[in-house]
Amino acid sequence: MKLEEYLQEKYSKSSYKVHLYIINKYLDYIGRKAKTVDYKDILRYIAHLRKNENYTPESVKRYLSEVKIYYNYLLEAGLRNDHPCRELYLKDKINKQVKIDRLYSEETLENYLETIRINPDGKLKKRNEVIVSLLVYQALTVAEICNLNIEDINLEKAEIYIKSEHRKKARTLQLKASQILLFYNYLKEDYPKLTKYLKARRPEKLITGRLQEEVNPNALNRMINKGRKPEERLKPIKIRQSVIAKLLRKENNTRIVQVFAGHKRASTTVQYKQTELEILKNTINNFHPIR
Repeated sequence: MKLEEYLQEKYSKSSYKVHLYIINKYLDYIGRKAKTVDYKDILRYIAHLRKNENYTPESVKRYLSEVKIYYNYLLEAGLRNDHPCRELYLKDKINKQVKIDRLYSEETLENYLETIRINPDGKLKKRNEVIVSLLVYQALTVAEICNLNIEDINLEKAEIYIKSEHRKKARTLQLKASQILLFYNYLKEDYPKLTKYLKARRPEKLITGRLQEEVNPNALNRMINKGRKPEERLKPIKIRQSVIAKLLRKENNTRIVQVFAGHKRASTTVQYKQTELEILKNTINNFHPIR
């Protein structure tokens, strides 16, 4: 069994490609000795991620979990008799608190939507508008956007269904009025051109690449930042966090925001709440005469 076949069997279609991408990054680094590495080789790889890649503790932990998946594959495929890092656990302290004061303002998000609208990119213009609107209005993750099918969009009811393997994360959200016409024009005019040479497949993905390929989360991030200067690039996760924090400021019912965001636990949603001190500090910053 090949690695890709193993991942396809173990994981969903939307996630196995992400696993494959991260594992391939490890294989590129470790080279030919991937099947014979020992515990110390894995530690050197982790040190490389921390020092040369400057990854956060969360990212390093994620990469280690993917390395473990790779050696699980070798064991199950009979290509190795032991697991070099099964009992390796990182003790880095991971700060899960959302940094509210570093999120995007409503003005920044609206300006970003406007720059997408006025920046012509041929048949990709409306596609990119659709992507950004889903980030700004529905606060979807890039993985959720990549996983959307045309059948998940109901323009008559102005609804979009976000599917998930976890019951609590699946949800139906309302589309904004401006999105209805945008989605209609995209599906009627631009989508047929983008998918002209695709072999018929069901279900059809809402978002596709310039070469009619399926889009992964990393590619989607590059799409919406194409042509933007490094200092002007916006991060999808930060857009999502900004929208959730903004909604939580306006909505007293945490449960409503939890369902909107697709959080499994209410404690995750509560992390977006500002303390009274943070609110006071932000107010001072916004209205300070020397600004």
